[in-house]
Amino acid sequence: MGLIALSSILSIVLGSCLWLVLGDRFPLNDEDKWPVANNIVIYAALLLVPVYLAIFFGFG
Repeated sequence: MGLIALSSILSIVLGSCLWLVLGDRFPLNDEDKWPVANNIVIYAALLLVPVYLAIFFGFG
């Protein structure tokens, strides 16, 4: 349970950092972009599995 919580928190932090670098990109190919919170959630969701696997194999 701790691994899931740690990877979720870390993916939110990294998603926020990724948003700072890439900015508002979603939805793609559309002039009207979603709010900041939606973009951060998408970036965090994209990073959730890689972060989980990195922690699992890095410390396991």
